[in-house]
Amino acid sequence: MKLVRKQFLIVSTMMIVTILVLLAMIYFATPVYYNQVRQDQLKQEYLSLVEQLDGLPEEEIIRKVEKKDKEHDNLFINLFYGTGELIYPAISEEQLSKEGQVYLEKGDFDQAGAWSKVITSKEGTDLILQGEYAFHSLSYISQGLVTFYPFILVLIVLLTSSVAFIYSHLSNKRITAISETARQMQELKEGIACQIIGRDEVARLAEDVNHLYNKLLSSIKELESENERALTREKQKSEFLRMTSHELKTPIASMLGLVEGMLYNVGEFKDHETYLKKCKDILTEQAQLVQSILDATNAEMLRSANQEAFRLDVLLAEHLQSYTVLSDIHHYQLSTDLHPTEITASKLFLLKALKNLLDNVFRYTTPGGFIRIRLSQRCLTIDNQAEHLLSPEELEQIFHPFYRPDFSRNRKDGGTGIGLYLVQQILDSHGFAYSFEAVEDSFMRFTIRFP
Repeated sequence: MKLVRKQFLIVSTMMIVTILVLLAMIYFATPVYYNQVRQDQLKQEYLSLVEQLDGLPEEEIIRKVEKKDKEHDNLFINLFYGTGELIYPAISEEQLSKEGQVYLEKGDFDQAGAWSKVITSKEGTDLILQGEYAFHSLSYISQGLVTFYPFILVLIVLLTSSVAFIYSHLSNKRITAISETARQMQELKEGIACQIIGRDEVARLAEDVNHLYNKLLSSIKELESENERALTREKQKSEFLRMTSHELKTPIASMLGLVEGMLYNVGEFKDHETYLKKCKDILTEQAQLVQSILDATNAEMLRSANQEAFRLDVLLAEHLQSYTVLSDIHHYQLSTDLHPTEITASKLFLLKALKNLLDNVFRYTTPGGFIRIRLSQRCLTIDNQAEHLLSPEELEQIFHPFYRPDFSRNRKDGGTGIGLYLVQQILDSHGFAYSFEAVEDSFMRFTIRFP
């Protein structure tokens, strides 16, 4: 059953029951209440008359009784001596009784009664003041209601049905609008919102629906962004695996050729000692390459790594000692300027990135060149006087995995091409801004900015 129909039935039923209960109360309670109130009013007038007459002269008493008796049609005053002799009205008791009976029949009074009190005149005579009352009760009204009940019931049904119909449609108008808006929200379009009218529960419902819809849209956007990032990562992984297989394929093929030549003692390959040493060198290089690949793969674990607050200047100072010794050996001009800086990051992975940067700096600095490390204003700058300045084209590719400039490939210690790729993965995962550029005076500069 729809809510409008349900509210219509509930409201109309409640109104009909309520009105019928009120009519029943009017039918049974009103006559009783009216009779009691009317009787109390007449009694108060009688008692007030008793107080006024007590102690007055007998003539004055008779005059006031006669006046009061004429003022009220529902209150009859009789005055007797203490012996029972009638003083007022001046007729016999038999005539008084007959007139009273005729009056009751003629007036059709259905409520009657009497009170009597003894008063004393000024002359010291005891008098009996008798008050008789008679009035119409409201029972005829109840009888009239019974007669008109069918018409009243029809009127009640019509009125309550009309009121319930109007109320049910008006009260559900906003809910119907919210329902229609919710159907439009199924299309997940922006700019759709429930209209908020008033401050009642329906208005709060509209606010909750709007909040939920906006939250749903933002969650969908976040999921789409995360899906795009996941696709990008999968593409990067595929590219990384392709490049890894290419890097491993050539040295493995070379070593297989060397091993086959030694197995068959072909020409110069009979010198096993020389070519076994070459195989060892190839395997050592490949072991380093595999370790670099593992480090790059483990960078994905950074997303779930615990981050902590620590002093970066203290961490650098602890691990620069070994590089100080290395600078003395190669006669590098090393200078450090570390100001207290606290950051929040994964200490293990950030240290790995910094070591990769420092390894590259000490590997590619010209003999006797300058190396400057500065940490201030939440910015780490590493400058080195490089043997070769990278061109803009080389800088665009320097963070790609396995990329090495030509001058690096020709060196014996040219590296694996994974170091800067790993640095990029770690810094991007932390959300740290960084740049790598060539500056004047043959210097290369790597800058990391911390939020």
